[in-house]
Amino acid sequence: MTSSSQLRQTIKLAWPISLQNMLVTLLGMIDVVMVGHLGNAAVASVGLGNRIQFVVLVIATGLSWGVGVLAAQYFGAGKSDRIRRSIQIASVFALLAFTPIAIINFYTADVVIGWASSDSQVIALGEVYLWITMPSLIFVGLILIVENALRSIGQVKLPLAFSCVAIVINIVLNYWLINGGLGVPALGVEGAAWATLISRALHLAIIWHFLIKNRHLLAPKSGDLSLLANRRAWWHLFQLVWPMMMSFGIWSIGTFMYQLIYGQLGTEALAVMSLLSPIEGIFLSVFFGLASACSIMVGQKLGADAFEQAWQVAKSFFVLCPIVAIGLGGLALLLEGIIFSPYENMSSQTLATAHQVFTLIALGAWLKVCNMTLALGVIRAGGDNKFCMITDIFGMWAVSIPLTYIAATVWNLPLIWVALVAYSEEVAKLILFGWRTWSKKWMRNLSVDAH
Repeated sequence: MTSSSQLRQTIKLAWPISLQNMLVTLLGMIDVVMVGHLGNAAVASVGLGNRIQFVVLVIATGLSWGVGVLAAQYFGAGKSDRIRRSIQIASVFALLAFTPIAIINFYTADVVIGWASSDSQVIALGEVYLWITMPSLIFVGLILIVENALRSIGQVKLPLAFSCVAIVINIVLNYWLINGGLGVPALGVEGAAWATLISRALHLAIIWHFLIKNRHLLAPKSGDLSLLANRRAWWHLFQLVWPMMMSFGIWSIGTFMYQLIYGQLGTEALAVMSLLSPIEGIFLSVFFGLASACSIMVGQKLGADAFEQAWQVAKSFFVLCPIVAIGLGGLALLLEGIIFSPYENMSSQTLATAHQVFTLIALGAWLKVCNMTLALGVIRAGGDNKFCMITDIFGMWAVSIPLTYIAATVWNLPLIWVALVAYSEEVAKLILFGWRTWSKKWMRNLSVDAH
């Protein structure tokens, strides 16, 4: 493949994925903006609720990413029936994993919120928000599985179209239920929660209606039950996804630990990080699309036993992504005033602190982008998930979280310095991911491991 054709394929795969993730992240930002007039407690409670959901959501992402890796390699090997089998097995895994979490949430939501804030108003609002929204993550888990399979066979625009419809529904419901109207009282934070639950349920229904109506390659077929009788296929998928789910889960729990640490600095610090998390997420969404494109292209080459081509694709992405990240980070700083314009109704002190941390995010994004490219785009494309899991645990739990906790509670540093210390995770991981990538030990053809 020539460099120009590779670039065209990268853009073709990446832009719908990037745009979709930007829109989904923007939706979280819109939730925060739309409750911003209710005060710091509302912003902090929605931000905390989203961060707690993020822990479960990322575990679901790990499961769906595993399906995507297999689907890309099966597609490259011309084994489309095994893609459907992987979707169906993963859906069973998702139901078994996330239904108990949704039930437990009803009894523990206030306790979990209380770990991050002692503000009684934040706890009360966050508890209601989680009661309503957490069950919707079952829908999200099933949605992500199908979306990743669609992307892995090159149909990246379909998930984008489905998400656009769901996002419009969510925004309309948000405005209506938060502020009231048409006989419905203003529900505030509770309204934002109901909007999230309803839109996610409709999102799943729209996807499956489309696939079945159009007799899509990924839609269930009458003979698929016989595919599920293959015990080796269940074990093969489980072996691939469990370290990925655990890795993503441990990482996402770690992100919540950061939130707990920031909570020790007060409600204002929580509000700042709740405000900035979606902004950073939108920025990184661009590179999530590139990492996804890298994973699809590398995975399809590995599935076709074209190992040297897979290596060339991996190297080109590792050079491209950080360069683009540095450029976009500079652009973000130039557009800082526009980016913060939706938050003008917040206190000047909160905004001043947010501007400081935003500068750090813009300047340090290239580190996260490098790790995202190597881990999600390269190493996991070959199924080397156990190494990624160990690296995530080491970088976050052995290095960064202890240092960040000390910075906040022992050294009593301001939020900006605590946030800077948290970047020690990215430095440690970049060293390990870089070494693993260049060792080429991750290069495997997974399509021949299950029959």
